[in-house]
Amino acid sequence: MEERVEYWSKRWQAEDVPWHKADVNKFLMSFFDQVCKIKEGKLRIFVPLCGKTQDLRWLYDQGHEVVGLDGVEKPILEFFKEQGLTYTKGNEGGFPFYVSDDGRLKIYNCDLFALNPEICGKFDGIWDRGSLVAILAVEREKYAKLMKSLLNETFGYLIDTMQYDQSQYPGPPLSVPVEEVKHLFGDTCEIETLLTVNTNADPTSPISAKIRWNVDECYEIILLLKAKVL
Repeated sequence: MEERVEYWSKRWQAEDVPWHKADVNKFLMSFFDQVCKIKEGKLRIFVPLCGKTQDLRWLYDQGHEVVGLDGVEKPILEFFKEQGLTYTKGNEGGFPFYVSDDGRLKIYNCDLFALNPEICGKFDGIWDRGSLVAILAVEREKYAKLMKSLLNETFGYLIDTMQYDQSQYPGPPLSVPVEEVKHLFGDTCEIETLLTVNTNADPTSPISAKIRWNVDECYEIILLLKAKVL
């Protein structure tokens, strides 16, 4: 755990965080309505390995209860400051967190794999952008087991994954093909591909994976996971 968090902490301290985007994720805005279909009204949404993503604020502004988690404190503090949200610091069972004054936005500052539903409760939805693709391959089974344990009986789980030849680029983000997602989550989840984007369609684009990582083919894929009807 310490080595894992130290790696990401050094990246944040050096401001070497190319995964952090200044804008709200366009795929979240396009497809979050798919999550909202599962239940009327306010939802509880979990955003693992959230950093200081604008997505947290967007979900919060939709009226939902939002819970994030990051092992590094720096982006959490920067998030509240940049968003102009007043907060208090608390602790639940040894798990430090920061929470907005209205209680609707909370970010845990701890190792992801230490979390459990007894601490944070369960969720109606998960927005997984940059989390699954940051987890080492040897820990993906453990990751999937944790995510499934955090979900209510009915849920909507959006995953933004990448698929490319891992031998051409070591990551992060790591390549997690759709078939692997099905292997990890298919026992309890129906998995639907909502969108597949060829990131090399315009090889001159600065966001082209060919330019960024020198990979021949790369696809960004948005998946929707829902409870499997048994």
